[in-house]
Amino acid sequence: MKKYMRLKLMLIDGERKMDAAAKELSRRDLGKKERRTRIVNAAYDLLREAGVDALSVIKVAERARVSPATVYNLFGTKGAILAHVFDQDLKAFTTVVGRARAADALDHIFKAISIAAGLYKEDPGFYRAIMHMRPNQADPDLYAAMRAPRIEFWRGMIQKAGEEGLLRRDANSGVLSVLATQIASGVLAEWVSGVISADQLERETSYGFAVILMQYATSKGAKKLAPRVAALEKALAQTGRRRA
Repeated sequence: MKKYMRLKLMLIDGERKMDAAAKELSRRDLGKKERRTRIVNAAYDLLREAGVDALSVIKVAERARVSPATVYNLFGTKGAILAHVFDQDLKAFTTVVGRARAADALDHIFKAISIAAGLYKEDPGFYRAIMHMRPNQADPDLYAAMRAPRIEFWRGMIQKAGEEGLLRRDANSGVLSVLATQIASGVLAEWVSGVISADQLERETSYGFAVILMQYATSKGAKKLAPRVAALEKALAQTGRRRA
């Protein structure tokens, strides 16, 4: 198993164990929390094995060793379960990124893109399953659960670059994070569809981010971004669009 996938699963497993050991809860609340955790874990594991289209409340209930009624009572819809799966995965990803060594906040942004691409490459079945949803088909709550935390993730990283003097004061981290998420989502959709490889996803996403950040870079930030933009333009010109 590759390094990013191994670390992410270790973090998720650790969170599962902490949930099971939440001794401060009452017996009744602990039982409910434990059942919720088992249901989310079951959905997570089934997604990796069979994909989102094959996921059903009945299958999740069987894997979690609870009744379908319990699943409905605790979550209501399959979309609500998936929202928790996405949240679990994003928390693990955020921790992996937080542990990555980076020269500065801008470098950390591109490290995050590289880690994401590495995870897609290491576990393509899972990520294609959870991302293979169209906004007009998704449960509105599920779509919001997928999108809003990712925008916030990039907002925090972009804001940090501003705090380090790498972006100008007029750089709006809220607006830039939405645009960055749009770029990442668009490139990801092409990877999900098999149009490009994970390596190409990393190059194209990095280039998109570098271009928008360059518009708001200070002289200090521009010195770091300009060589990256040039290198990515050269790489994209040489590789073209390579399929997964």
